[in-house]
Amino acid sequence: MLEQVDEVIRRLKKYTKYLHIAGKRNSFSKTDHDATFMRMKEDAMKNGQLKPAYNIQFGVDAEYVVWITTGPQPTDTTTLIPFLDEQKTFFPYQYNKVVADSGYESEENYLYLESHEQAGYIKPSNYEQSKTRKYKKDIGRRENMPSDEMSNSYLCANGKEITRDGIRRVKSQNGHYGEYLHPLKVA
Repeated sequence: MLEQVDEVIRRLKKYTKYLHIAGKRNSFSKTDHDATFMRMKEDAMKNGQLKPAYNIQFGVDAEYVVWITTGPQPTDTTTLIPFLDEQKTFFPYQYNKVVADSGYESEENYLYLESHEQAGYIKPSNYEQSKTRKYKKDIGRRENMPSDEMSNSYLCANGKEITRDGIRRVKSQNGHYGEYLHPLKVA
């Protein structure tokens, strides 16, 4: 019984140490505690694997790299705001236009850019998909239904009015609260 208690105590200490090292992250590498496990792009052998890595961000102005940051975040959506905030501490000016790929698209990033009077040019994540005929003809998509702003509703292909069921508040990893519409219900 004492051996079992010793084993439990040893594991508890090990897991407490791991939680301390990971901090706010979901994972870390045992060989490099600052690295986070991220899903890497497919290699020639089609082995999309989780590997310890860093997320490196480059700021470019007129084809010149002007700012670089690195972080443990596995996705780009959570890196834009810290990247721009850190850049402001070292640059005497702020860029009026921010251009980024679809990995940076989030409500939080759009609101940040708007509040700092910066124009955000971020490619929508569904841009390529939204250009297809299948997407445009899908009668179940909210974007393809006629809407009535006054009654806050949509009209489905069967002629029935669909109203919003409510608003859901969600907290992001950075602490931002976003409001999202609940699924629609047929009136």
